[in-house]
Amino acid sequence: MMRRLNMDLINFIMKGISKVLLAVTLLFNAGCETPNPLPPVEPGGGIVDMDERPVNSTDSLEPGNQITITFSGLSTVPVPYACRIREDGTISPPYLKNPVLAAGKTVGKLESELEEAYVPDIYKTINVTIKTADRFFYVGGEVRQPSRQIFIGRIMVTQAIQSAGDFTDFADQREVRVIRANGRVEIVDCKAALQDPSKDLPVYPGDNIVVERRIF
Repeated sequence: MMRRLNMDLINFIMKGISKVLLAVTLLFNAGCETPNPLPPVEPGGGIVDMDERPVNSTDSLEPGNQITITFSGLSTVPVPYACRIREDGTISPPYLKNPVLAAGKTVGKLESELEEAYVPDIYKTINVTIKTADRFFYVGGEVRQPSRQIFIGRIMVTQAIQSAGDFTDFADQREVRVIRANGRVEIVDCKAALQDPSKDLPVYPGDNIVVERRIF
């Protein structure tokens, strides 16, 4: 009788120990798991869809940008097409009948629109990739720091001259030449533009701003 009671007691204790060990093991494993990362949260508290985050406005293409369009996904692909976005904001990719508006769009949006323009009218399928060149403009002549400037966004001629150290004492501020990337020349009266901003002109990548020495 006593022997049976002892065996029952031992079995009861062993079962209790097994349950405790199982619980400890489960807790340990749970603590070692890496939680799934949470999606980013907007300042207002809403969750941001990773595919719907806004693209930085500085990524938008602008007139004067030099771009290269390459094609893939075909057995025989067209050769890469390099061009500069015209002042009206358009480009003329190969095999498309009409110009395509590029300015004001991100690279990704323009890639998607070109793929839609090619498929299915011209190709059954095609992948379009666009790369942009480094963007600069130049300020030279009678400025204190003639230099090549990085184009990082919209800037006017008077601002570009200020970024180059401003005019020298001998500068002709009335007839500043702006030589566009396509060779066209425009004249800005910077003295008048400082009084009336509507007389100023925007600067585009590839522009060359030349300040002549005034004639006394």
